[in-house]
Amino acid sequence: MKRCEHEHGSSARRNAGPTMKRWIRIHRREKHRHTQGIALVWTAIVLIVMVGVLGLSIDWGKVVWNAHEIQNATDAAALAGAQIVKTDPIKAVLRTRDFALKNWADQLPVTLQTTPQPEPFVGNASAFDILVGRWVRYNQTFVPTLDAPTAVRAIARREAAQGAQAPPLKLVFGPIFGTDTVDAAREAVAWCNDSSASGFLCLSSSATPGLYLSGSADVDVDGGGIHVNSTTIGRNSNDGAWVSGSTLLDCGFINVVGGITPPPDSSDWVNIFKGGNGMVQGFPVCDYSDGVTHIDDPLAKRMLLDGDPYVDPVTGDHLELPDLIQNGTFPTRQATGDALITASCSLAPGYYPYGIRLTTAGETVTLDPTLDPTVPPIYIFGGGRPSDPACGMYVNGGNLIGIGVTCYVTKSYGFGETWGVTRLMGNGTVRLVSPGDNAIPQDLDGLSGIAVWQDPANPNFAHLNGGGNFAIDGVLYFPDPIHVRLEGDLGQAGNQILCGSAEILGKAVISVDYDNRNNSAPSNTAFLVK
Repeated sequence: MKRCEHEHGSSARRNAGPTMKRWIRIHRREKHRHTQGIALVWTAIVLIVMVGVLGLSIDWGKVVWNAHEIQNATDAAALAGAQIVKTDPIKAVLRTRDFALKNWADQLPVTLQTTPQPEPFVGNASAFDILVGRWVRYNQTFVPTLDAPTAVRAIARREAAQGAQAPPLKLVFGPIFGTDTVDAAREAVAWCNDSSASGFLCLSSSATPGLYLSGSADVDVDGGGIHVNSTTIGRNSNDGAWVSGSTLLDCGFINVVGGITPPPDSSDWVNIFKGGNGMVQGFPVCDYSDGVTHIDDPLAKRMLLDGDPYVDPVTGDHLELPDLIQNGTFPTRQATGDALITASCSLAPGYYPYGIRLTTAGETVTLDPTLDPTVPPIYIFGGGRPSDPACGMYVNGGNLIGIGVTCYVTKSYGFGETWGVTRLMGNGTVRLVSPGDNAIPQDLDGLSGIAVWQDPANPNFAHLNGGGNFAIDGVLYFPDPIHVRLEGDLGQAGNQILCGSAEILGKAVISVDYDNRNNSAPSNTAFLVK
């Protein structure tokens, strides 16, 4: 029955007339007309999407590449500046800018703006392209400051706000979608961890410790840091440096070749590095660095390079005595049998074999180089006779004034061979200005910047204990192995302290106004830290 029906239907279609066949054809055409051109539409849509994705990929790759170029330029610029930031912060800014300009991104040199940096720093740090400051390792923080900087931070920008010199990065396909450019910025921080710009330098490699800070001392090395050559690694006071947790340090860094107490990871450093002037922007502004290298005596090295005619030609760290006394370069001012200088007087430069000893308040010894301008303004103090203890340059009461002079403490050649000592103490006035720091400087080659100098062959230590009006301009030079004891309120303790080893005791208050003298060559130990 079904077969018959099927056959009957087929037969009916075959036997349909022209009208029916025409209707079937029209119906088929109408059905296909509704779907005609769909493939073309879809092809167009897919092509647009593919072009967009391809364009986005190309633009993304271009922006990534350009940003990489900017980052490389920023890294190189920050590293270049950090290499000299300790020796010349202002020049470091210019060097950072110049190195950035040597690099290109998106067919333009990388431009960094050099905006004057305020001190103390105020304002929005992100608005500055170049800043110098300190990198604090233990909290990974950059602190902008011109005081003893150790790092450079650079931000390179390609933004619409920068104008034609640093326009935003161009897009290739972005204009199709209504975006022609994109802003980009990259930041880098480079840190120099060497010991250039050391305002306080302990030279001895074997001292245990090389630096000993006890009590509640307050040490401010303005414009520089502290370096300790001691290689000893022990426990507590047997380390290269030992620092009491009650001490306050306000300086750019403290670098120790050997070990240190407290340990580098101790929380005590947060309090120690708050410094006498407090914290900057809520962060300590000093840091400890280990693994640094030994520093040779920079002053002795400089005097040898300068060819100073008065220093020992081999070591450079002491005057070539007694030849300079015997040949009359420094005439002997005290004859055999003369008394010690204990009362008010004015002294011409030369050799004083018995030295001075001031112990009476109100008495003033004035070192006046104009009394004999034919002699270099150097005062050589010997230790006197064995029966006269505590000679050399001994002040414990009374006043010592010398402008444009170098005080050299040694022994009494030919007058008992007794060593003098350097002891500046008491409640009087100690005012010494080196020849190089005088308003009218003397041409003494490498000697010009030394205010106080002790012969390193002297087995005695040096002792400075402030309490009065203590102000020294110049270097306090106590070459290795001389040990220096610093106590009391020393006020301005020179522009640099160079010693074999040092201990700072009690409530000592010491300020070293470091001015970049006797600095080493630009560093090669700058690192990218951010």
